[in-house]
Amino acid sequence: LKKEALGEADRFYYFYTQKYGQIKTLARGSSKIKAKLAGHLEIPSLASIDFVNFNNPRLISALEQNSFSSIKKRVFSLEVAFQIANLLYEFTLPYQTDLEIWQLTYDCLFLLEQNVTSFFEVSNFVALYFNAQLLKLIGLAPFLDGCTACGNRLETNYFNFEKKGLVCKKHSHKTDLPISSKQRDLLILLFNFPLNNFKKPQLIKEILKEEKFLKNFLTEFTLVIKSSII
Repeated sequence: LKKEALGEADRFYYFYTQKYGQIKTLARGSSKIKAKLAGHLEIPSLASIDFVNFNNPRLISALEQNSFSSIKKRVFSLEVAFQIANLLYEFTLPYQTDLEIWQLTYDCLFLLEQNVTSFFEVSNFVALYFNAQLLKLIGLAPFLDGCTACGNRLETNYFNFEKKGLVCKKHSHKTDLPISSKQRDLLILLFNFPLNNFKKPQLIKEILKEEKFLKNFLTEFTLVIKSSII
């Protein structure tokens, strides 16, 4: 997920693991030019690691299983990989195993790796989809099924970030975000539908017609969630 320098030769590495969730390990000498370990730990990578779990877990070895080389060759897809890593770092807790989050991460990177060469728009979609799904898996998805104030499912064309959900015209305020029925439906798609539903490029292109709205919404909503849990 990230790395931090410690002195001249050592580094801390943060991982999201299948067995332990997020972990932080110390890698002695990994900053040295000839260090073999660092070459297996560039974002994004799927790696098999060994570590000793003392008070300060120490990384012993790392063997890269999937380098996601196509992602790394393109700036826009590499940026998405770093966004994914950063969201995982910020919204997961140490040693809290969640296989759904691990699988989501792998599936999104795999989709990006397999398609970015022939369909570059997949990068923008993966960034949106991962953000939405991660918030859902940690139990912090927005309320999109009617008005949060009265339960009315009609004319819920506003979003209140303080209430973290839709509101109807009667309960809306000037500061609420106007949202069309189409935009609401696309948010429901991103938050509620499995990745297998998005195999057709045409569907992804249709979603990305509202990319500016979706990106701005997820950015603001994620900041609201982040500020509420810090």
